[in-house]
Amino acid sequence: MLSGIKPNAKYLTVNKIPIEYDSDGRFLCGLVLHPGKNFVEIEVWDEADKYENKTLRILYLVFYPDLDGHWAKKQIITLATLGIIESYPDGSFYMAQPITRGEFAAWIARAKGLKILPLAQDVALDVPKEQWQAPYIKTVIEKQYMKNLFSGIFGIDETLTRGEAAKIAIDSEGDEFLSELSALFYDVPEDHPYFTDIKLSKKSGLTKGISKNTPVFQPDREINRSESAVLLSRFGRVKWLEKWLFDFNEGFSAEYYAGINTQPKVSNIEISPKTFSLLEEDIVITLKTLIEDREGIQSIANVKADISSLGGPPDAEMQFEGIKGEGTVGTYILRFKPTADSWGEKTIKINTTDKMGWKGTSQTSVTVVR
Repeated sequence: MLSGIKPNAKYLTVNKIPIEYDSDGRFLCGLVLHPGKNFVEIEVWDEADKYENKTLRILYLVFYPDLDGHWAKKQIITLATLGIIESYPDGSFYMAQPITRGEFAAWIARAKGLKILPLAQDVALDVPKEQWQAPYIKTVIEKQYMKNLFSGIFGIDETLTRGEAAKIAIDSEGDEFLSELSALFYDVPEDHPYFTDIKLSKKSGLTKGISKNTPVFQPDREINRSESAVLLSRFGRVKWLEKWLFDFNEGFSAEYYAGINTQPKVSNIEISPKTFSLLEEDIVITLKTLIEDREGIQSIANVKADISSLGGPPDAEMQFEGIKGEGTVGTYILRFKPTADSWGEKTIKINTTDKMGWKGTSQTSVTVVR
């Protein structure tokens, strides 16, 4: 939420979106933050046409509920904020869960900043083009960072060992560390299939052992999601992105404007007829309302009318009347047959809610005569 006061304001915008204010110059709007850097620019013109500009710099970090106290918390938060890794659909990260080859392919592609293109055909027998990881898998295969496990089978749901992950890391980051290889881990003998890759990844700083005091790597153990995140955090491009992310002197510009939201406005309510008799039969009331322009702001989720004073429900859905479709600004309409057990003025409330849950309301009335 962003609020402030600017006396004598004539025109006020937040990130180029016009914002309403009261007679004292008080304004209020919501901020829709994106993961990472968010820039907020408040521009005000007063009655004398004097221009004033204020800016805010906000860093929104992605956090998962199961990260507290975990040794890889910092790396996971950083990579998630950069959009390199993601949680499970329930919002948890599951650090100890073994990572799958499909997940690792997607993370590698994002960490390297590879260009991802739409697919015209399946990538492998077990990777249909509709699968969300498919474009990433195709790209890392083309880059020769990973390959199929068998002919035509990628093994998208298979897990990776720590040794296999070390090889993929070296294949993607380079092998300029070939000199002076010697046994660095007790459990990685020179005849191990990933001996060279593990030693290279250790020399390059990409991987480390499982203990600070004991040179043990556990090359044949499944690598889990937290270990995978830490491995990727040591990639050259990711280290550069991390430095940029936490630098408050760089990257805050209109390109990183935070989203803005304001209360939906209900206006121009029309009701016909405005008066009807208790004796009339087959009367149909037509209720119309205009939802004002919300360009650059959250779209409308629903518009409902409380017609309980006329025997109807408190949340009758109003239908959009136009060609742009639901969720857009414009006129919404409701036709209904009223009932009343008494005469007098009957209030009808119209409530609208946007897709962030912000609400706006207005009301009108109809008169019931004897």
